[in-house]
Order: sequence, then C-alpha cells, then structure tokens
Amino acid sequence: MKLLNQSKLGLLAILALAITLTSCKKLDNLVQVNVALQMAQVPFTIDTTSTAGTTSSTGIVYYNVDSAIKASTNNTSFGVGNIKSAMIDSVVITLTSPNTATFSGVTNVYASFYSNTNTSPTTITANANGSTSSSLTLLPLSPNPDLTSYLKATSFTYTFTCTHPAVTTPIQANAAVYFHLAVGPN
Repeated sequence: MKLLNQSKLGLLAILALAITLTSCKKLDNLVQVNVALQMAQVPFTIDTTSTAGTTSSTGIVYYNVDSAIKASTNNTSFGVGNIKSAMIDSVVITLTSPNTATFSGVTNVYASFYSNTNTSPTTITANANGSTSSSLTLLPLSPNPDLTSYLKATSFTYTFTCTHPAVTTPIQANAAVYFHLAVGPN
C-alpha cells in the first residue's frame, strides 16, 4: 500500500514537471514580439540599352538590425540573437526618374540579397508581370524563406534583376524591403 502511494506520488511529480516544462515553452511564445522592419531605401539604376535585355543592378545598405530591434521593442535585452524568425513581407520598387517611367514591358522582376554574415545570395521575391504604374510590389516567394541568418549582420547587398524593352534614358529606382521578425527570449 505504501509502495503504491509512493508510485502515485512519483507519477504525479513527473506529470507536474512535464506540465511545467510545457508551460514554460508556451510562456516563451507568449513573450514573443513581432517587429516590422524596413531598411533604408536601396537606390539602383537600369542603364541605357539599345535592345531589349536583362539588367541586374546592385545596391548596398548598412543597417544595424540589433539597434532597430531594441528601439522597436523598447526592450534592451532583445537583439539579433533573439530573432526567432525573419520573413519578407514585400519589396516595393519605385521608379523615380524620369517621371514618365513605368514598368510596362518589364517582366521577370526579382530581388535577391545576401549579407556580411551569410554571403550565399537568396532570392527573396519575384514577379513575372509588368505594370503600367511607376511602382511595383513584389511579394515573397512561397514558401517564404526564413532569413534569420542573414539579418545577424550590418551590411546587406541587394540585387534587382528584370527583363525590359530598350531603354533610351537611364531609369533611376528605389526599393524598399519590408521584413517582419518574431523576437523573443532564448
């Protein structure tokens, strides 16, 4: 009888420990903060060409993700080491000059990037359709890749590639890259 009660007490202790450990993991998930992150505008140029073709342009951004997380969360204990996931929301490309430039005739637009901590370029968005406006929103790939290893950096190199008709005047453009991060305790 005494052995049976000790077994029940031991089983109860193991059950309580399992519930506590599971609850701690759930509490960590409740403490997670979503951070919207937009790096500086990335300027690039589509150069003059007398024939239709494909152009790639590259821009470099220096950005302190750690400071941005601290400012966004009002929590100085969170930083890049606390990123649980980093996903692309969108990339918005705006043609700035000449003011008559549009995306009509432009196809196969995609963006890729790498950082000084992960130098393997990854495609982050793609769009195969042109647009008659001067702004184009590229949505993330499906499935949306987790870019956490890329964001533990301070230097980011973006490449924008598109297929276009002949370009008689260089076209200036800016790209805004929007991320969302889940940040929480380790």
